[in-house]
Amino acid sequence: MAYKCPKCGEKIHRGYSESAQKTAGLVGILFYMAFGAFVCKNCGKIARSEFSAADKTKMTVGSIIMIILALVIGVFIFMLILEK
Repeated sequence: MAYKCPKCGEKIHRGYSESAQKTAGLVGILFYMAFGAFVCKNCGKIARSEFSAADKTKMTVGSIIMIILALVIGVFIFMLILEK
């Protein structure tokens, strides 16, 4: 989902961590993005409190979906490891 910066109106994105990717792969990226900050290329990090109530709801739903997806992938990988 694309959100707009409440300060400048440009598109923002969820934070990204290369160290989370290297440490835990896709699961790490999803958890970092679910709990991380939102970043505007012009304004930097944007606090959730600056967004409208509708955007906060969309962000929460998106975060929950990412966490569920990360858990499903983690369980799938764990099951693959146990089968060997």
